[in-house]
Amino acid sequence: MDSEIYIRQMLPDDLDVAMALKKTEGWNQTREDWQLFLKQQPQFCLVAVIENKPVGTVTAIAYQNRLAWIGMMLVDRKYRRKGISKMLMREILHRLEGISTIKLDATPEGQFVYQQLGFKKEYSLWRFVRKAIHSLQESDRDAGVSRVSISDLPELEKLDAPVFGASREKVLGHLLLTFSEGALMLKEAGELKGYILSRKGSNYTQLGPLVAKDEAIARRLINQALTHFNDQALVLDVAANRQELIPWLENQGFEQRRELIRMYFQTNRYPGIPEKYYLIAGPELG
Repeated sequence: MDSEIYIRQMLPDDLDVAMALKKTEGWNQTREDWQLFLKQQPQFCLVAVIENKPVGTVTAIAYQNRLAWIGMMLVDRKYRRKGISKMLMREILHRLEGISTIKLDATPEGQFVYQQLGFKKEYSLWRFVRKAIHSLQESDRDAGVSRVSISDLPELEKLDAPVFGASREKVLGHLLLTFSEGALMLKEAGELKGYILSRKGSNYTQLGPLVAKDEAIARRLINQALTHFNDQALVLDVAANRQELIPWLENQGFEQRRELIRMYFQTNRYPGIPEKYYLIAGPELG
């Protein structure tokens, strides 16, 4: 007889197990990423438990109660095909009731499961990675690009919120404070035209989010980020329909790895402005 499976809120003591599950799948998140979820909205951080042992996880962050993002869906390989992922999804969706738009970034394997629960495809993303390049050669410095300071955060948030679909000032602030050297912005005639944030992962430095007025601005920001992080392995997630940006990324040494499918639950009331959203923050953050 199978042991009973139940869902409960994640506790700090669960982080060792959560990190082990993540490591098995080769994901890029760090312990600090898990702690962000627990700090922001612990009621949306769940574990599935069998015989007092956590065997699955899911997280969510709600932005202004307008837009919620589900991520970190992980199930121990020994306990798969027992309906655990569906149990976790049903519980997190229940806890997110009342939020207008709920989204996630699915793998192709997960897409079918989420469709059964009422999720619909919005668009595809491609994950690109680049190995560290140990070279002393650097690109010319772009005079319009500068480092972001914490005092710039309100200006960044003002540009970001309409594009993303909701204010995510706390998450942007977390990314800025934890990896300030990866935060760049581009201004022209005193006007903010775009920004890029980054974060250190366990396997790669993740570039994104990147919001820009147009693709030329986006390329300038990415190019300057590459100058700073030439000696680091990099990862980024970009919309699949970026027909000009993707070949440019490949020319910079990035290799296409896998597809992600951006999905929304039932209705997409707050779609944002996808054409100005060049690199996402990551599948677990949106």
